[in-house]
Amino acid sequence: MPDDILIMVLSLLSVKEAVLTSILSTRWRFLWCNLKTLNFDARQALDNIDNDFRFYLSERYKYTKQVNGVIRSYNHPTLHHFRIRFYLTCEYTSVIDEWLKFAVKKKVESLELDLETNQKNYLHNTFNYSFPSRLSDKSTSHILIFPSANLESLKKLYLNSVNVRESVLGELLTKSAHLESISIHGSGYLTHIHVGGRDLKLKHFEIVECPHVVSVYLSDFGIESFTYVGQPIDLHLSGLPNLKNVVMSQGVAGLSNIVFRQISSCASTLQTLSFKIYHPMKFAKLHSIRQLPNIRKLTLTIVVRRDNCLLDFASLVNVFPNIQTFTIELLCFSLMGRRRKATYSAAAHHHEHLKLFQILGYYGGIADLELAAYMLQNANALEKIVIDPRTQIDKAIKATKDFSENEEAARSSAKLRLPPLLPQGVELVIL
Repeated sequence: MPDDILIMVLSLLSVKEAVLTSILSTRWRFLWCNLKTLNFDARQALDNIDNDFRFYLSERYKYTKQVNGVIRSYNHPTLHHFRIRFYLTCEYTSVIDEWLKFAVKKKVESLELDLETNQKNYLHNTFNYSFPSRLSDKSTSHILIFPSANLESLKKLYLNSVNVRESVLGELLTKSAHLESISIHGSGYLTHIHVGGRDLKLKHFEIVECPHVVSVYLSDFGIESFTYVGQPIDLHLSGLPNLKNVVMSQGVAGLSNIVFRQISSCASTLQTLSFKIYHPMKFAKLHSIRQLPNIRKLTLTIVVRRDNCLLDFASLVNVFPNIQTFTIELLCFSLMGRRRKATYSAAAHHHEHLKLFQILGYYGGIADLELAAYMLQNANALEKIVIDPRTQIDKAIKATKDFSENEEAARSSAKLRLPPLLPQGVELVIL
């Protein structure tokens, strides 16, 4: 069998499994070194730690030993993707530095440092690993010299629970001529972010739960998608002719008139919008908002703690007269208190272009039922409605509670209540 086929088989294995094939025969000994992806995703170890933190020290030792052993033996000249996923703090700065130097030396194209467990607490970032500066900087003693030529290959950078200074971010953008995507989660250093310049190749920029960010200025480059999740900020978007997709959540409400004013400068180019709303009861009704006629897809992610009315969110669609796909994702941790029996109504507003409506995380309460009923009554061009009762919350919370009984009850409720409301010609899909 040709080596190319064997390497393809190896690429389907975990790094640990691929390296173990070296003991099969002389031919297999260094075959794994032809892999272009080294994904050190310690998912099973992190699950063990989440279940019992006493496993942390032993799992950390095994993880760092494994990564060090692999990169010492890896002899291919280039590397496409390098991923670290484990809970590591600044205590391991020298170790992580060596991993970074290895990746950069191999002219890595996609680099991920995911140093957080499933139990996120972004406010406590004092002990984060700090992404090193390549240049002398009086504000930091952590300097790591990267060969500039090797940074030319970097196209994608993902940092989670890694502190990044504005000066370092500027260096990355300046020296990585082909950098197309940056995602920064839980950084404790960023405050005033300025990204701009027609020479930038950056297409995707993401800032999530970086608690000290005060302002973000994006101007005069070809960005296509921007994500911001965190506290309210001073956001300026200008000269971004290719910006089509925005994901936004600011403060406890997640959405406000201010947010719409901030994105209005890109109204002519935006096609997809997503908003995350953590406290729906603090959601203020929007008023005097400029319509965004080019939006085709809208997604609302809403944290649900009570069976409160969701019809205010349906009225939000009025801002987007040409919307074709509307998705509501409900994050239902537990419904505190009794589910209400009274129903509410909202003023009719017909949507002439909406073809697909989806409720993800449907829990079978009055709120999601009346929301579905409202859209069925008012979306004249609707072709399909999708109801997905499966919980949308993350794996860490799923591990602490069995949601299967709730999901089955919601599924049965949807099958019983929704078909009688279905207009002719509309397809109902219940997952």
